[in-house]
Amino acid sequence: MIQRKQTLFLLAAVIVGMVHFLAWPLFFIQMFASAICLYTIFLYKHRKRQASLCLVGVLANLAWYVVLAVLIHQGKLPEALPLTACLPLIAAILCFLARRGVIADEKLVRAADRIR
Repeated sequence: MIQRKQTLFLLAAVIVGMVHFLAWPLFFIQMFASAICLYTIFLYKHRKRQASLCLVGVLANLAWYVVLAVLIHQGKLPEALPLTACLPLIAAILCFLARRGVIADEKLVRAADRIR
């Protein structure tokens, strides 16, 4: 359902997540996060599962920075990073906003169920 705002957030997170990688471990983590976000788009009928997978996407994007710090500490990457190193953070924020939208939809559906 493209008209939902959380779908647009998740699609933007997928696009942003596919732009940048510095090393193979970072590439695999970012592709995993993008795949999770892309899969989450198609779970619009299962809002609870969609909200939990949005959280997994946020955690995967934040894990990217943990692995980045480890690689820099080991000396496998230079300390001066390109500006695109902030893109996983933007993807994490977009996943978080999508999760908020999914939770709001779930509350709206539960409120409508109570009225019936």
